[in-house]
Amino acid sequence: MPRITNWRRESRSPTLAYRNTETGARAVLHRAPDSYRYKWRGAILVDGYPMWSRGYETKDATSFRDELRERPAPDLTCPECPNDDVRVGEKAADGAKVQRWYDCPDCGYEAPSRIVYGAER
Repeated sequence: MPRITNWRRESRSPTLAYRNTETGARAVLHRAPDSYRYKWRGAILVDGYPMWSRGYETKDATSFRDELRERPAPDLTCPECPNDDVRVGEKAADGAKVQRWYDCPDCGYEAPSRIVYGAER
């Protein structure tokens, strides 16, 4: 199996944590709260904000590492202009689900985050 590019393991137990060597982003596979449907949660955090998240039934380290191979350098950049200073905006709530919005101060680009917070039921 190929090596995970740009990710260095920080801890193995009880959570599986990686740090990106280029951007400083963190990736963590950890035990989820009891209210969540899946007992394990994998997340990639950039500047402390989740960019990707997925639930797992068990501590599936192989699938989590496969996701890290697909995302070698996650960052908060604008896809419309060369600005790398994207702000994390307000949250939009719809019932129990909460979603963050990202916006670029230069060109006005807005996009919702790819993950939805809240219980996964």
